[in-house]
Amino acid sequence: MFKELKIKSAIHYHDSKFATNWDLNIYRGCEHKCKYCFAQYSHKFLEDNSKNFFDDVYAKINVAEVLDKELSKKSWKNTNLLNISGVSDCYQPAEKQYQLMRKCLEILIKHKQSIFILTKSPLILRDIDLIEELSKVAYVNVAFTITSLDEKIRQKIEPNVIDAKERLKILEQFTKIGCKTTIMLMPIIPYLTDTTSNLENIFKIACDIKCNYLLTAPLNMRGFVKDNFYDFLKINFPITYQKIQKLYKGAYASTEYETKLNNFIHKLRLKYNIYGGRKMDDDFEKYVESVKRKDDLFC
Repeated sequence: MFKELKIKSAIHYHDSKFATNWDLNIYRGCEHKCKYCFAQYSHKFLEDNSKNFFDDVYAKINVAEVLDKELSKKSWKNTNLLNISGVSDCYQPAEKQYQLMRKCLEILIKHKQSIFILTKSPLILRDIDLIEELSKVAYVNVAFTITSLDEKIRQKIEPNVIDAKERLKILEQFTKIGCKTTIMLMPIIPYLTDTTSNLENIFKIACDIKCNYLLTAPLNMRGFVKDNFYDFLKINFPITYQKIQKLYKGAYASTEYETKLNNFIHKLRLKYNIYGGRKMDDDFEKYVESVKRKDDLFC
């Protein structure tokens, strides 16, 4: 169910860095219904107390106008990388109706604002013309979440999303128009998507399509997300459920598991010559310094 919402602010700062500390979320709620979704908590801040993150999707109908005002402020610096879709996919099905992301892209071009777009949707191809235009005047990084190349698993954990290989084909198109591209290999679900073959094949494809960065993180289950995900596992992956219970005493996997996973990921990075968040941060900082020298973006 779509609901409309008018907002007072569009850009939000948070201490925890996820690509950047600055978020722009065009929608609240998400129709993808990914079983591992960490953002389910966000509806608790709504005034009408809606708790159905997956079915009650709120469109911020004035987001483009508010964004324009905020990017126009002297206090705003376009040295800040803006993360679009921190907790809600900007290209989920609601975007077909509202076209808010396209309006926001026009504003971002106007202000030469650097962005990081995270999605799982083919609808992003609708705006490839504007994204290419923005990439000529700002830093643009297009990211797709990829969790599993096994379609039987993927269909259960991401029921309303296109298959992973199709997402990778779409991502490749953005490498060809000059955008930076990223694969978000997260969450890595223990005993389900952390197999050697799944992780290595994703790295191999990332290398083949010349993806710039690949970010990884194991599953975290904070708050009621843990109960929801466990309920899902009990029905669909009962053996995984029994194993994962022993691994998670709280919201995060054991240190021993994370160390073993990170060591394997490091070997894959060396083998396929593809790096993660630290390299992405360094490259963006270099971009900012190069633009400052040209003096064609900052006043």
